[in-house]
Amino acid sequence: MNKLFKAQRISRAWYIMENLFFAFFFFSIVYISVESFFNGTWKSLQGAGFLQDISDPINKKIYYKAVLALLSILTTFFLLVEIIRLFVRYNPFQNWNEKYAALKEDLYGKTPWRKIVLVANRIIHARFITMFLKYYKTNFLAKVFNEYISKLFIIFVYIEMMPLFHRFALFNVPGTWWGWLYAYLMWELTYWIWHYLGHRVRLFWCLHSPHHAPATMNLTVAWVHFFAEGYYTAAVQVPLLMLLGVSPEMVAIILVIDGTWGTFIHCGEDAFKNGRFGWMEKLFITPSHHRVHHARNPLYLDTNFCVLLPFWDWLFGTLQNEKKEVKIEYGITRNVNTASFIDMYFGECICLIRDLKNTPGWLNKIKLLFNPPGWEPGNNEHTAKEVRSKFLKGREHLAKTSRSYLFEKNKLVIQKPVEVRVSKK
Repeated sequence: MNKLFKAQRISRAWYIMENLFFAFFFFSIVYISVESFFNGTWKSLQGAGFLQDISDPINKKIYYKAVLALLSILTTFFLLVEIIRLFVRYNPFQNWNEKYAALKEDLYGKTPWRKIVLVANRIIHARFITMFLKYYKTNFLAKVFNEYISKLFIIFVYIEMMPLFHRFALFNVPGTWWGWLYAYLMWELTYWIWHYLGHRVRLFWCLHSPHHAPATMNLTVAWVHFFAEGYYTAAVQVPLLMLLGVSPEMVAIILVIDGTWGTFIHCGEDAFKNGRFGWMEKLFITPSHHRVHHARNPLYLDTNFCVLLPFWDWLFGTLQNEKKEVKIEYGITRNVNTASFIDMYFGECICLIRDLKNTPGWLNKIKLLFNPPGWEPGNNEHTAKEVRSKFLKGREHLAKTSRSYLFEKNKLVIQKPVEVRVSKK
């Protein structure tokens, strides 16, 4: 009983520390973002600021940098919009007079310490604070946690590994337009490979799952990555990219483009209601596509692995458009305590360790590491592939893309009997 009480006290103390850390870092980061945004806006009115950030690359004919600058500005703007809309939706000052009168009545006759505890409990359990912590706490803490171990960040790992493998390149890609298109397609291919494995191999899922743990979608979700994931992704992408002739200089630029667009497509419904971008949805991965990727609905599991170009998703049959019939539910299939940084960040690792202990036989333990999440010895009905297949029975139309229709059409042509005419002599 004493051990249980002690564990509860430690858990409570850690929860308070998490909230205090979050409050400090949240206000620090948001203050810097707000100050930077309004400072840039004010300077733009004078012909500098954001306007200069966009116009300078255009004047130098480095157009992609102008696009990235615009996306960075929009990302900061939409992050602020998301926070403001959350405040408006769960306005803590609504019915303020009634709340204050009820609190005043409850405080009457209490000791000073009891009053402090009561007020603190009311604040912590207020609807706005509860939703605010759900939306942002673990995301901000993940960002700070990763920043403090920045040497493990993916971009540094890539830069260190590329020279080692570039010497084995089969050929060199020229800096022409088609060379850049090839390089980006190869980037997306290698990204698709590691991302697909990150969902289909449980060991790698433990590294990737923190990014999917948040139960809401907003721009701060882009910050949530397990610190060691950079080693895994680089181990897959770098050797393949270098072997396929993509130069380190190209990868460095593509990393910036990928990071900027990859952050932008995490815009939630508070920023873009549908996030589809009209006809652009057929050419680019949109926020709508990426919302599908972060959904836990059976239809949406293990789909949309690309970041900018949906080509490989289309080719490999993992492209899935958002459907009105299936409203997106964010998060992972396991129940996650999104208010706990430990459960969000390390939860899947803890679950894997527990399952390894409970799984009999070394061969089964190895299979558990490399089979899909949800697999058990002799049972794969809880894996994403099986869950999605069961859901689609009788509803196959929900998963169809142009690729499906193209394959069906060609199949019909192949299977159609050929009419042979014999000429009469």
